[in-house]
Amino acid sequence: MIDSRQLFAEFVRNGSETAFRELVERYLSLVYSVALRLVNGDRHLAEDIAQTVFVDLARLAPSLSRNVLLGGWLHRHTCFLAARTLRGERRRQSRERQVAEMNATPDHSAANLAQLAPVLDDAINQLGASDRAAIVARFFEQRDLRSVGAALGTTEEAARKRVNRALEKLHSLLGRRGIALSAAGLGSLLAAEAIAAVPAGLAATVSTGAIAGAAAGSGTALILLKFMSMTPLKIALVSALAGAVVVAAPFTVRRQAQSQLRNENESLRRQVAEFAQLSGENSRLSNELAQASRTSALATDEHAELLRLRGLVAGLRQETEELAHLRSDNQALRTQAAAASRAAAAPAANRQFSAVQMQNQCLNNLRQLDAAKQQYALERHLSATNSVVVENIQPYLRLPPNQTLPLCPAGGTYTLGRIDEMPTCSIPGHSLP
Repeated sequence: MIDSRQLFAEFVRNGSETAFRELVERYLSLVYSVALRLVNGDRHLAEDIAQTVFVDLARLAPSLSRNVLLGGWLHRHTCFLAARTLRGERRRQSRERQVAEMNATPDHSAANLAQLAPVLDDAINQLGASDRAAIVARFFEQRDLRSVGAALGTTEEAARKRVNRALEKLHSLLGRRGIALSAAGLGSLLAAEAIAAVPAGLAATVSTGAIAGAAAGSGTALILLKFMSMTPLKIALVSALAGAVVVAAPFTVRRQAQSQLRNENESLRRQVAEFAQLSGENSRLSNELAQASRTSALATDEHAELLRLRGLVAGLRQETEELAHLRSDNQALRTQAAAASRAAAAPAANRQFSAVQMQNQCLNNLRQLDAAKQQYALERHLSATNSVVVENIQPYLRLPPNQTLPLCPAGGTYTLGRIDEMPTCSIPGHSLP
């Protein structure tokens, strides 16, 4: 069986008559029974109140919470409409006096319990929302404790405790009015008298009238309330007018639907125009974004090329500085070599060097050879593992025309080797550190 909340949501969402009729079938016994008690057994007036309650439900459905407990809402609204219809203060006081007189001689017969019914509903209406929902679900909707717990969002045991506490509170409220009835007696009364038999055909009448009344507008509900207090002649006239309203309701609904469709059509046209405008703006922004992306890509490439060129310039500057330094060292070594050559060409008597002087002269020659090797490698961008021969470095040495390498004062022989190696002399001790 579909849950009542789902049926209510279906009616609110789609205006489903089938869903609303099912709700009427489920809750009409509750509403009619409460109304019947409140109007002191006047079945015709109870039927009118039930009709009005479901008209209001159909009219107010969109404004109600989706999680509303329909049983509690219908019970409270039924009490409200009955009280407003009867202007019940005078009648309620009269009933209380009758109940007080009956309690003077305790008699819990079915007739006396039926006389307590209007006071009982008024007391139920004074309970808190959660207690009233528990009483209505247990005794008016006639659910078992497990179903009551599911409706209240609790367990079966918690629902049992909630119902018992609600009965105790109801017992206390009735006690203040002079009614001596135990909580167990209240439970028996509610179980026996809470629901009355609904007249045949009333469900169909209520469903049709409520749906038509909701479609015709909120004014129909007010007419129905006034309808309750009219004389038979007025009732006949108003019934004829109500029939005309029901007949005119479809035309009113049709005009409202046509007006709504025109408004929706105009809204759709505005949305289409706004969409076309947004599409054009989107295309323009896309083109600007693509152009900006291309410009950004070009700027990025130019920046990378600029950085690469700056790196090359820095490397060339460093190589130029190293070359100038090597040239300076080479010039000094050439000067030393020239002096050594002149000393070698002098008479033997003038070239008597000590061992230390010969070693120093040889070391100077080795430094000159290493400087020539480094300058040669730098200018030709050679790697450290390349080997150098005499012919490669002769242009960087200042020597007499017939001399290829500087001469070791001690008569040693020089070996050039690779670029990353120091030149060596065959004389022991004549080597660069």
